[in-house]
Amino acid sequence: MISKSLRIGGMLIGYYRLCPRKAWWSLRGIAMEQESDAVALGRLLDESSYARSDKHLEIEAEAPDGTPLVGKIDRANLKHGVLHETKKGRSCEDAHRWQLRFYLWLLYRNGVTRADGVPFSGQLDYPLLRRTEAVFLEAEHYLELEKNVAAISSLAIQEIPPPVLTQRSFCAKCSFEELCFG
Repeated sequence: MISKSLRIGGMLIGYYRLCPRKAWWSLRGIAMEQESDAVALGRLLDESSYARSDKHLEIEAEAPDGTPLVGKIDRANLKHGVLHETKKGRSCEDAHRWQLRFYLWLLYRNGVTRADGVPFSGQLDYPLLRRTEAVFLEAEHYLELEKNVAAISSLAIQEIPPPVLTQRSFCAKCSFEELCFG
């Protein structure tokens, strides 16, 4: 049973984009990441990288349907209007982009822009790879994010998990792999 106080965050958006089944497990409070070396490395990377930046900014908003939304932004360059999300590797880069777009959407929903009125942009940082990727929130992303929030809200009341993915390339690295495939 899911609490009536469902709040959808960026990590859940990333999980949903990657694998709705993983999002379903997470909605039920099942977290397998504490066992994952990859997640532990990601946390260490987050804690040890970019020490001089404003880190872990929290923001809240409300989806058009009234669903509470929350975000914990890795770091921000407020002067230049750039949100940063730090990631270990690029294996889930589409999910990373959507997580960052979600944070940009939260700013948009709150009417937050740079001092010159231009919307914030995002940047995915891969310090181990010494790469960055610019991410922007475009008009077509608003509707997609609304659809994702609605789909996650539906997952929250769904009694059984979505089917396992048929493409298992990602699943071998997923901390939920054993839960899905035994």
